[in-house]
Amino acid sequence: MNILEGFSKKDDLVEFICTKCKYTLWVPRFIVEQLEEDNIFNGLKESVPPQPFCQKCDGTMTPVSYTGIRGIKYQFNKD
Repeated sequence: MNILEGFSKKDDLVEFICTKCKYTLWVPRFIVEQLEEDNIFNGLKESVPPQPFCQKCDGTMTPVSYTGIRGIKYQFNKD
């Protein structure tokens, strides 16, 4: 059974990419929103996107394209 079964990439999932190894992962939106709420609770600046640790290396993952709960658009620049 696929853990992401029932989710659609268009509405329910957010793609993350590791800034170090470029591993990609689709994360359910409700988890991304919880990560963003944790950022707010911890006093991080609005410019800091939700950033979980990479499962493949010791890097940090960032959303490829995500509009947060405060309306801020986070966009990964691949350059």
